[in-house]
Amino acid sequence: MTPWQKENLEYLKKQGDKPVWNPSVVSDEKEEEPVEDENTETDDETPSEESEVKQKKTYESFADRLPKIKKVRNTRLFRRLTLIVSVFLIAILIVLYFVSPLSKLGKISVTGTKDVNSQEIIAQSKLEKDQSLWEQFGDRKIYEDKIKRQIPRVKKATISLSGINSFNIKIEEYKVVALESVHPNYHPILENGKILPEEMKAPISGMPIFLNFKDQSIIKNLMNSYNKLPEELKQNISEIRYAPSKTNKELININMKDANEVIVNISQLDEKMAYYSKVASQMEKPGIIDMEVGIFSYPFKNEETEESVEESSQVLE
Repeated sequence: MTPWQKENLEYLKKQGDKPVWNPSVVSDEKEEEPVEDENTETDDETPSEESEVKQKKTYESFADRLPKIKKVRNTRLFRRLTLIVSVFLIAILIVLYFVSPLSKLGKISVTGTKDVNSQEIIAQSKLEKDQSLWEQFGDRKIYEDKIKRQIPRVKKATISLSGINSFNIKIEEYKVVALESVHPNYHPILENGKILPEEMKAPISGMPIFLNFKDQSIIKNLMNSYNKLPEELKQNISEIRYAPSKTNKELININMKDANEVIVNISQLDEKMAYYSKVASQMEKPGIIDMEVGIFSYPFKNEETEESVEESSQVLE
C-alpha cells in the first residue's frame, strides 16, 4: 500500500467509516505504483531539501559577512570624514597664516658685500617691512634690478628666503681694476668699464692708472680686452695712456713696471700682449715695443742713440 492509502485507512478508522475501495485489489493492481510514487516523492522532496540547505547556507554566509560589511562601511565613512575635516583645517590654517605677522616681511639681511654699504642696498632695493612677504618675493626680480641700477658696484643681487619671514640679499660686486686720473683726483674704474663718481686723493698701490680718456665708451672697449689679459701681465702694467693719431683712434701707450713702453691698438690688446714676455726677454735694455703694425722693439730715443735707432731695432720672428 502506498503511504496515502495507509493514511486514508487510518482516517476512515477514526471516523468509523469503511473504505469504498478494496485495499488488496488496489494494492495488486498498483503493485508497482508505490515504487513509482516513492520515487516520485523522493524526487520531489530532494530539490526542496537542497533548496532549504542552500537557503540556510546563504543565510548563514550573509550573517557571517555582515560584520565585515559594517566594518568596511565604517572605515570608508571615517576616511571621508577625516578628509573633509583635514581640508577645513588646512583652509583655516592658511587663512590664519595670511592674517598673522608671519606672512609679513620682518627682517632683511645682506651678505657678500665688500665695498658697498649693506644699509644702502636695503634702502635701494625698496623692499618694505611689515608688508606681504609672498607678494614681494614673487616680484623679487624687480627689486634685484633696482639694486643693480642704483648701485653701480653691484654685479649681481639675489633675493632669497631666510627663515620664516626674512629675506637675504646676496651681493656680488664688480672689481675695481684701474683708476682714472683726473687731476688732482682719481676715480675707480670697474671691470665692466664703469667709472665711479667717487673721488680719491691718492691712487691705490699696484693698480694701473688710465690717462687722457675723455670718452667712457673708449674705456669700456679697452676693458673688454684688458680683462682677458693674464693676471701676471696686469700686475706689470703701471699706466695706460690714450694716444690716438690722425689715422688711428685706437692707439694707446702702456707703461710697464719693468720700464718698457708698449704701443698697441685697443682692439688687439689681448692678442698682441700675449707676445710681450718673449719680446721683453730679447731686449738688452728697456725700450719701446711697437705692436701697432706687426711687433718689433727698439731703445728709447736719446742724444746718444738717436742716430742708431734703426740698427738696434729688433723684429719679432
